[in-house]
Amino acid sequence: MLLLIISANSPIMLLIPIYKEARMGSNFSATYLLQHLESIAVQLEIEVCYEDLSDEEILIRSGGCKLLGRNLIIIDSRRPTDEQARILARELSKYDLEDLYILPQVREFIFSQSSPREKNLPQR
Repeated sequence: MLLLIISANSPIMLLIPIYKEARMGSNFSATYLLQHLESIAVQLEIEVCYEDLSDEEILIRSGGCKLLGRNLIIIDSRRPTDEQARILARELSKYDLEDLYILPQVREFIFSQSSPREKNLPQR
């Protein structure tokens, strides 16, 4: 199955392959969830990079940043898929998601990963 994403701000259309995996109960598999989160990042024009962040001299952690006007989320590729999904959801929770259609289970997962301060922000 392919997910078609059309951006209102850009004439670019993206086709993202979606691979269905078996669900565990009513929850998505970690891979399926991560794919949904990545598609949200694409809609928000956020670049998600998976890199080996190991370094003997300095501590490098996964997270979001803005570099030369580009929004980036860098995730340690050595982390398990479920942890990568939690990191991506935490970073996406910092963006305005109100105008995007997001599956209710995915939206709930993003909200569950947001920091307590962000959960207390007034709804728009």
